Amino acid sequence: MRSQFSAQEPSLGYHYQIRYALYLLLKAKEKNDPFIKLENLDDVEVGAINEIELYQTKFHKNKIANLTDASVDIWKTIRVWSEIIINETIDVDSAILVLVTTSETSPNSILYELTENRTGSKTILDIIKKLNEVASTSTNRELKEAFEVYKKLKDEQKEKLVKSIYIRDRALGFDELKRKITDEIKIFLLPEQLESAFQDLQGWWYEQCIQHLENSKDKITYQEVCNFIRYFIDKQKSDNLQVDMNIAQAEISEEDYNEMSFVKQLKEINLGKHSITQAKRDYYRANEQRSKWIREQLLNPQEEIDYDFKLKDDWQGKFAFLQDEIESEANEIVKEKCLHFYTSYYGTSYPNIFIRPRVTDIFVVKGSCQMLADKKDIAWHPNYLKI
Repeated sequence: MRSQFSAQEPSLGYHYQIRYALYLLLKAKEKNDPFIKLENLDDVEVGAINEIELYQTKFHKNKIANLTDASVDIWKTIRVWSEIIINETIDVDSAILVLVTTSETSPNSILYELTENRTGSKTILDIIKKLNEVASTSTNRELKEAFEVYKKLKDEQKEKLVKSIYIRDRALGFDELKRKITDEIKIFLLPEQLESAFQDLQGWWYEQCIQHLENSKDKITYQEVCNFIRYFIDKQKSDNLQVDMNIAQAEISEEDYNEMSFVKQLKEINLGKHSITQAKRDYYRANEQRSKWIREQLLNPQEEIDYDFKLKDDWQGKFAFLQDEIESEANEIVKEKCLHFYTSYYGTSYPNIFIRPRVTDIFVVKGSCQMLADKKDIAWHPNYLKI
């Protein structure tokens, strides 16, 4: 019986390939205009002017010594590279072929001589001889095609193949890759920005990879990564705050808000149900986003206090006129005028007051007003203290 993890492993392998590709591109920064291609010549292709590196990535949960002379990982990889050589897709003399695996190479395997721990006790011809033997004697049906493709290589092609192969075993896992990627970008950022930067970069990277795999873009360049990091940094400047798009695009469970004061006030002034739904959503998004800014220490608590004061001060000036208008009016007239007040200043329009100059997202303003109304610091109806 397969474990739950083994069933998930192929899916994790795709995620591993994508994260490892980002790591490789960041590490290639010293190359001449480096770029990444996925599923082109190989799992991951790192290119630059007059340079090419091909990577096969293999993710396994357990880093055990299971990479042997007849392992599926190595022979499926050899098949891919053998076909590239046979088809003359690249000049193998100038290429680097790397098998990245989280498994460990057995010290008893001839493949050990292709790792960074090589002893130098075996020659290229010794390695070829062993590979020939495995290809001729193995009964593994899963690898039959791989063996057949390898056997089509001429002796000189096999020598070029083996000379170009590097096995990077015990490779970085997901958490280790995250640390390495963060190390590459931390020079541009403050410590408190690193986690947010990684999450944003990863989300952007996945989107680029999807576009690339759908053939809507030919490759992903190091310059594009740098441009995104600059974009992220720009959003962190003192006059700005980064809005989390997961929060901005979130949907809500409406019934969770029905007993809240700001909702009761909106119902009291006969605001339409669709507008109330929008008010609930604005409340949720503003509350979540402001809480996140505080947690991540991107927003000073005093800034929050000052911002709420400005919104309240703006409301007081407008609400004073409303109170004068409705002072002796009947209840239904009061509701009509309150509805007009709300829709005019907080519905179809909103206060031109921002928590920071470049944070102009409407939901932050409107939702912050709903937060104040819920605390009864501002109101949509003159009898708000009793509602």
